[in-house]
Amino acid sequence: MENTDKFEIKLDERTSQLLLNRSYEMEQKDQAEQNETITEKIILGTEPDIQLGVNFSLGSLSRQPEGKYRFIRSIGFGGMKTVTEVIDRDTGRRVAMASVPDAQERHVSDLYRFVQEAIITARLEHPNIVPIHDIGIDADEAPYFTMKLLKGRTLSVLLRKLRDKEPYETNKYNEERLLFVFMRICNAMAFAHSKHVIHLDLKPDNVHIGEFGEVLVLDWGLAKYIGTTDNLANPMLKYHPAYEDEPPVIASGATLDGIARGTPGYMAPEQAAGLNSQKDRRSDIYALGAILYAMFTHHNPLPSGNVKEMLISTIKGEITPPNKVKNLPRPVPAGLEAIIMKAMQQNPDKRYQSVNELREDLFAYIGGYATTAESPGPTRKIWLFLVRNWRSLLLFITFVLLMALFGVILWLFSSGALEISFEQ
Repeated sequence: MENTDKFEIKLDERTSQLLLNRSYEMEQKDQAEQNETITEKIILGTEPDIQLGVNFSLGSLSRQPEGKYRFIRSIGFGGMKTVTEVIDRDTGRRVAMASVPDAQERHVSDLYRFVQEAIITARLEHPNIVPIHDIGIDADEAPYFTMKLLKGRTLSVLLRKLRDKEPYETNKYNEERLLFVFMRICNAMAFAHSKHVIHLDLKPDNVHIGEFGEVLVLDWGLAKYIGTTDNLANPMLKYHPAYEDEPPVIASGATLDGIARGTPGYMAPEQAAGLNSQKDRRSDIYALGAILYAMFTHHNPLPSGNVKEMLISTIKGEITPPNKVKNLPRPVPAGLEAIIMKAMQQNPDKRYQSVNELREDLFAYIGGYATTAESPGPTRKIWLFLVRNWRSLLLFITFVLLMALFGVILWLFSSGALEISFEQ
């Protein structure tokens, strides 16, 4: 109880400080001050220093060879990134290129985060993480990276179709197939965590489902390395901007970029409160629980609305249990609901402590066993045993009944109560 109380008090203090009394200092800055050229240093492990600034040259990154990529079409944009489809002339392969078209007008912190995302993602080579092919600077001195060209749709699009009860998706994506998708997300995060990297922005928008069943975790822009800083595998750029607590520009459903970074409804309480020192693997586990929540209720864990209220609800742990959500497609099984609620506990110490723990509970649920999240009693365990072995039990009962019937018939014959005459 002491740990829980201490955790809640810290959240309340931080909420009061950040959400109720925070003034947006950047909006009050003089325009000339904002346009002033700032040069910062970022260091990647033992690699040469990379000098970044508003007007700068990323000389430490490889320059894009002239004519290497041919533009095909624009795919989309989000945040500072523009994504286009290009052809790599050397390989003939179509890839997606992410770039910062207004790099010269961007603050150094934006460019830092862009380069950081590419480097972290490139280090995470896993079948369920989008692969990075190339990173460098283009002819306009702007950073870019190329990655696998994705075909298919995001998990959020799929969930919207399921919520709208579109026949094809409803028939195809039953519980078993949805859990298959979720397990692939868990596999990606278990691997990232083994490399001491946390995502911090997991949500259905950042999960891609390909045309042939591929499941990929995308958008590692808020990812953070939590290993030892002197580890050569450390992909983090050592960066100390003049002001780290830049106030966020907030829009409902959008990733918050400032003190509280993440997506309301999917960010853990410690993220929503801006407790950066408390963000760890369990913050991602909370988001995994939120994704599982959305997959089986077809609703976000928190209804869209005022972002400030959403953050406060997150911090207070005011999440509606799945089976109390209105307009459920079907009741959420008790074992699955228990897994979701354990992953989304307000206190990180009460959540699963690793993705492997979460996966093991899911395997137990799929196999018909009791989960650790349920704290099952003897009655529940007996019931699950009967459900798990109903075919064997049915065969056994049928065999016993047949043997009993055969025994009764023999007894009737031996006692003379039953005779069969063959005389005409």
